[in-house]
Amino acid sequence: MSDKLYKLGRWSFKRRKYVLSGWLVIVMIFVGLMTTFQQPISSEFTIPGTESQATIDTLSKSFPAASGTSGRIVFATPPTKTITDYQSVIDQTVQDISKVKNVAVVLGPLQTRAISPDGHVAIAQVQFSVERGGINKEMTQAILSALEVPRATGLQAEVSRDILGQPEPALVGPGEIVGVIIAAMVLIVTLGSLAAAGMPLAVGLVAVSIGVTGIFALSGVISVSSVTPVLSIMLGLAVGIDYALFIVTKYRKYLLEGITPAEAAGRAIATAGNAVIFAALTVVIALSGLSVVGIPFLTIMGLSAAATVATTATVAVTLIPALLGFAGKRVLSKSRRAEVMVAKRKHTRVKVTEDSHKTFSYRWAKKVTKHPQIAIGMVLFMIILIALPTIKLRLAFPGDGDAPIGTTERTAYDLVSKSFGPGFNGPLIVVAELPNKLSLEQAQQTAGQLAQSLAKVEGVQIALPGAINKSNDMAILQLIPKTGPSDNATKDLIQQIRTNRQQIAGNSGAKLSVTGATAVSIDLDQKLAKALPVYIIVVVGLSLLVLLVVFRSVLVPVKATLGFLLSLSATLGALVALFQWGWLGIFDKTPVVSFLPIIVVGILFGLAMDYEFFLVSGMHESYTVNKHASKEAVINGFAHGARVVTAAAIIMVAVFSGFIFGDEPMIRMIGFALAFGILIDAFVIRMTLVPAVMALLGDAAWWLPKWLAKILPNVSIEGNEAVYELEDKQNQPK
Repeated sequence: MSDKLYKLGRWSFKRRKYVLSGWLVIVMIFVGLMTTFQQPISSEFTIPGTESQATIDTLSKSFPAASGTSGRIVFATPPTKTITDYQSVIDQTVQDISKVKNVAVVLGPLQTRAISPDGHVAIAQVQFSVERGGINKEMTQAILSALEVPRATGLQAEVSRDILGQPEPALVGPGEIVGVIIAAMVLIVTLGSLAAAGMPLAVGLVAVSIGVTGIFALSGVISVSSVTPVLSIMLGLAVGIDYALFIVTKYRKYLLEGITPAEAAGRAIATAGNAVIFAALTVVIALSGLSVVGIPFLTIMGLSAAATVATTATVAVTLIPALLGFAGKRVLSKSRRAEVMVAKRKHTRVKVTEDSHKTFSYRWAKKVTKHPQIAIGMVLFMIILIALPTIKLRLAFPGDGDAPIGTTERTAYDLVSKSFGPGFNGPLIVVAELPNKLSLEQAQQTAGQLAQSLAKVEGVQIALPGAINKSNDMAILQLIPKTGPSDNATKDLIQQIRTNRQQIAGNSGAKLSVTGATAVSIDLDQKLAKALPVYIIVVVGLSLLVLLVVFRSVLVPVKATLGFLLSLSATLGALVALFQWGWLGIFDKTPVVSFLPIIVVGILFGLAMDYEFFLVSGMHESYTVNKHASKEAVINGFAHGARVVTAAAIIMVAVFSGFIFGDEPMIRMIGFALAFGILIDAFVIRMTLVPAVMALLGDAAWWLPKWLAKILPNVSIEGNEAVYELEDKQNQPK
C-alpha cells in the first residue's frame, strides 16, 4: 500500500491547487447539505430489547396520552403558612401550565394526593405528550413563566429536570478555544515554523467541518444526540492535528537529509502516512464496534465519530502534501533552511537533531532500558494506586439528586426527600394489560386490586391505581418505593415485581410490566453488561489482528493491549475519585454515567494504539531495516519517535481538556476521561512501560511462528516497498 501512498503524496504535492480546491469545494457542499437538511438534535433515548422500552412502546400504541415524559413541580410554603393558604394560586398555576403546548395534563396536589403531613410541601404532576427530547426552550420557558405568579406571593416553586428538557451544549466554547490555542503553541514550539504549525490545524478544521456538517445533514434521517457532534469535534481536532504532525515531521526529516520537496512529500506519505492509515483503522474499528451494544444512540455516536476519523486520515494524506507543496522548505526554520543550503553546496547531510544521542528522549530510553524491571515495577505500582477507586465504581444515570446544590431540580429533589421520603423521587410505572371487553367500572376495580397486591410487596411504600385507557384494556399504576432511585434496594424491588408478576396479578388475568427512570437504568446496565464482553472481543480482536499484520509479532500486540487495560483502569479510578467521590472539589459529586465506560473503552483503545503505532514503528524499523540489536533498536526507535509522540499527546490532552469546562455533564466527563486516559497512556504506558517491556523481551518481542508468517500478508508500516523515484538526483549528497 505504501507505494500507492508514495505516488499519492507526490501527485498531491504537484497538483496542490486542485487538491486544496477540491477539499474546499467538499466542505462547501457539506455546509450546503447541512443548511438544507438539518433538523433539531434529539435527546431521544431508547434501549431496544428491554422490558422498560417494550413497555414504553406499548404505551405509545395503546395509551398515547401517557407515553410521553412527565415532570413535577414542587411547592413549598413559608413556615407560618400551609398549602391550603395558597390553594387558589396553585389551582390557577395548574390551569396556566395545562395550556402550554405539548402538555397533556397537569394534576394538582389535591389530585395527586401529594401533600406532606405538615402541610408545607406539595407536588403537582405534569404529563407531556412528547418525550423529554421533545421539550424545547419555549415550553420550558412558558412553564417557568407561569411559576412566577406563585413565587410572587411568597410560595416556593421548583421543577424537576424533566421539565427543563435537554440542554443543547455549545459545539465550541471558551474551553475548547483555549485547548486549540495551546495545541497551536505546542506545534509552533515543536516545529519551529508558523507554516508547519498551521498545517495540522488546517487538517483538523477541514476534517471537523466535514464530519460535523455531515452529521447535521443526516439529522433529518437519524436521531442525533447532543453529544454526537461534540464528540466528533473532539476526535476530529485531536487526531487531525496528531496525524498531520506525524507526516509533517517526517517531511522535515527528509528535507534535512537533502531530499527534494516533492520526493520528501512522497516519502512522508509512504511512511508516516502509512502509519496514519493503520492508526486510523484501529480507531475506526474501536468506534464502529459500539454498534454491537445494540443501543441506537451509541451506534450513531460511534459510527459518526468513526466516519470523522476516517475523513481525518483521508484529509491528512492528501491535503498535507498539497499544503507542503505551497510551503516547500518554509516548513523549516530559517536557521535550518540555511543549514540545508550549506549542506547542499558541500554535498553533505544536515545533522538531524532527532538522531543526536544528547536528546532527553535518548537518555530517557537508555535509563528505562538499563533497569527495565524497576521501571515496570514503578509503573505498575502507580497504575494500581490510581486504579484502586475503580472497585467502588457506581454506574447510573445522574438524576436530580446529583445536580449541583442550589439548582431548581436539586432543590425540588431535596424538598421531596425530606417531606415525603426518598422513594417519591423515583416513582415506578407499572403497566397492566387487562383482559379484553371489560367495562370501565370493571377495569377500575381490577386496577384497584392490583394496586393492593403491589402495596403488599416488600419495599413498596405506596401503590396507587392511575388512569385507564379508552378501550379499558390498559391501566397505569404508580408505585412509590421506600428507597431512593439509585438505591440497590429499589433495583431489587423492580426485579422482584418482574419475577413474581403472575402471583401479584393473581386471578385478574392482567399482564404486568415495569418501566420508569430507575427501571430504564437497570435495563441499560444489564444490556451493557452483556454487550461489553462481546464488544471487547470484537474490537480488541480486530485491532490485535491489525497490529499482528503490521508488526509481524505476537507479543507486541499483546503488550499493547495489556498496556491499554492499565490505562483504562487508571482512567476509571480517576473518574470515581474526582466525579463520584468529589475529591479535590473540582467537579460536583455525581455517579459515572452508565454508558461512559464502554464509550471510553472504544475511543481510548483506538487512540492508545495510535501512539503504539507511532512509537513502536520506529523500533521496528531500527530492528528490521537498520539491523540494530534489539535493545539498541528500542532506544533508537524511541529517540526518533518520542518527541513527536510527546507533542501529539500534549495536543490531544489540551484539546480534550477544553471540553471539561462545557455545560453538559456527560461531555465534561468524556473530556476528562479522554484527557486523563491519554496523559496516562502516552507518558506512563507508551513512554515508560513500552520501552522497558521491549528491552526485557529482547529479540522475542519480534517473534512470529513460521506457519503464521506464511499466512499473514506482508505489510510494511515503514513503507519500504515503495519505489522511490528521486526527482533530482543532483540534490542528493555524494
